[in-house]
Amino acid sequence: MTTTRACLVRMTGISMSFGGTQALASVDFNLEPGEIHAIAGENGAGKSTLMKILAGIYQPDRGQLVLRGEPSQIFGVAAAQAAGIATIHQELNLIDSLSAVENVFLGKELLTRWRLPDRPRMRSRATTVLRSLGFPADPQAPVGGLRMGERQLVEIAKALIADATVLIMDEPTSALSDTETQALYVLCRRLRAQGIGIVLITHRLEEMFLLADRISVLRDGRKIGTWATSEIESPSALVSLMIGKKFSALGEKECALPGPTVSPLLTVEHLTLANTARSVVDDISFTVGAGEVVGLSGLLGAGKTEILEALFGISPHRVEGRIHYQGKDVRFVQPCDAVEAGIGMVTEDRKRDGLLLEQDLEANFLLPNLGQLPGYPLYRRRLARARTIANATTFNVRYKFIEQPSGTLSGGNQQKLIIGKWLLRQPRLLLLDEPTRGVDTAAKAEIYALIRAATHAGLAVLIASAEIDELMLLCDRIVVLCAGRATGTLQRSEFSANALVRLAAGHTGTS
Repeated sequence: MTTTRACLVRMTGISMSFGGTQALASVDFNLEPGEIHAIAGENGAGKSTLMKILAGIYQPDRGQLVLRGEPSQIFGVAAAQAAGIATIHQELNLIDSLSAVENVFLGKELLTRWRLPDRPRMRSRATTVLRSLGFPADPQAPVGGLRMGERQLVEIAKALIADATVLIMDEPTSALSDTETQALYVLCRRLRAQGIGIVLITHRLEEMFLLADRISVLRDGRKIGTWATSEIESPSALVSLMIGKKFSALGEKECALPGPTVSPLLTVEHLTLANTARSVVDDISFTVGAGEVVGLSGLLGAGKTEILEALFGISPHRVEGRIHYQGKDVRFVQPCDAVEAGIGMVTEDRKRDGLLLEQDLEANFLLPNLGQLPGYPLYRRRLARARTIANATTFNVRYKFIEQPSGTLSGGNQQKLIIGKWLLRQPRLLLLDEPTRGVDTAAKAEIYALIRAATHAGLAVLIASAEIDELMLLCDRIVVLCAGRATGTLQRSEFSANALVRLAAGHTGTS
């Protein structure tokens, strides 16, 4: 860590409230040149709020900001960018109708000498940055058609193209596979060597221990302390600092799930999903039994999400092959048919597809369950509050007030709300697409417990996840995909990170 140059960022006594709720209380933070400084804390601890102040999105109620030794105020994102501060947001800030190239240069377009957009130069630079991140799609295609992980790479490229001296990374790998994540780690170390200061916010604790020079811990909007990473003995010790009490991580034996004891609930044979240009998924077969968790693993674009969409009746592709569910062949063409048949789906983008963000907890719990209310179609408003409190308690959804819009909940509580609304319906099969994306360690443990309890009661689960450790922890079997084809199926006794990575890269041999 470099100490001979002026501190890049010094924030002192930063306080901020939202509607009477204290989000930050006199927080101090500093960032040195050539340093990766991680900020740890549970969902809602104030991490993102602190960085949004640095990024010019929020203005603090109190406190001082000093940039490179000069007292500063940042009014707006443009002012932050002009000051050399770039942000990779957890909540993606992309315009769906524009291409990846256009999004990367939005607001900072390169111009010709005639002051017109220099599209060839922008295309070349953006493509170079995107390819360095392993971006698999067409850079000139609209981002609205991209998968979550691909959209995440576009968000990262937006920040990298700005040539910033301060880079804020808010959950940069939450939607990336292991291979893309490793590429980003290499990039972070290269940027640090160039003297760039990086603020890292991540719920993947191993990332902090791999990358960070220092770690600051926030709890309930207050700073608990700052330590050199080497001074914190383990991820569990870090979580204990975050939650204010001793934490014991879930072990593999605790999460081990029983295999199916009955015939498969779902049988998929030779599933092929194709568009006019190519096959997106090619000849995939697997089964899922009651009480079993089966995983789908693979890199970006491998076909994991596409398989779940086909089963739930929302695939934009031509569907071929056999889907045998609950003793009969099915082919759902719309989600309501799948829901009626006892299938639920937790989508990878909870804000875009999983929640009514401006509605309260009750409205979101009711989304797939309105027809199951006592007395339906009559809706008894006087019972809504008690029902909402009971549901939130059952699924441990923490909220500030019962009418709180779901979009203002922390990421972990949003995810528990989404999973809870489906479990209330008591489905036979639950499809999970990146169920712990952007969720802190404590909330992950709670989500795993919900999944474990439901499978013990006979629920069948098919989970697509970029997190290898998550799949090995939860699954009875893992189907590994590469470029739309199955390269192997591993039983629990065969699980290893090396085996999954090799199969995901298309290496099916033993050497």
